[in-house]
Amino acid sequence: MRKKDKYVPWGRTLTTRDNYLGKQKTGSKKIRPVVVVDNNSRNELAVVPLSSKKGSNRTRLKNYLQGKSYYKHYLEIEDNEGKPIKVNNKFRENHKNMDVSHKDVELIRNTLFKKSNTKQYNLKQFDKFKKRK
Repeated sequence: MRKKDKYVPWGRTLTTRDNYLGKQKTGSKKIRPVVVVDNNSRNELAVVPLSSKKGSNRTRLKNYLQGKSYYKHYLEIEDNEGKPIKVNNKFRENHKNMDVSHKDVELIRNTLFKKSNTKQYNLKQFDKFKKRK
């Protein structure tokens, strides 16, 4: 478990289950990595799910895991219970050798907030995330 005074850096990956991401009920229990794209002073995290398959609203990360990974164009700030995402028993922090590069995090953020079809949703989520103090 992470110490209270340590923050989770951008690019750090966490492991979680699909049914812990967001409030939508998918029924999927698949274990999925997510990448941290922002954090706040309360150690709450804004994350983006990663995937191993092509699909709509997904972009390939060429420099991560030999280019076999994609990120989804959805910003997640809450777990399935509506609580802020933090490192806990639902979201386990991976070793730093699994981190996504800062350059790739900037690419993800650029896509989320400027280029994707879901940018309105992402900006609304981001505003909600940043207003938490």
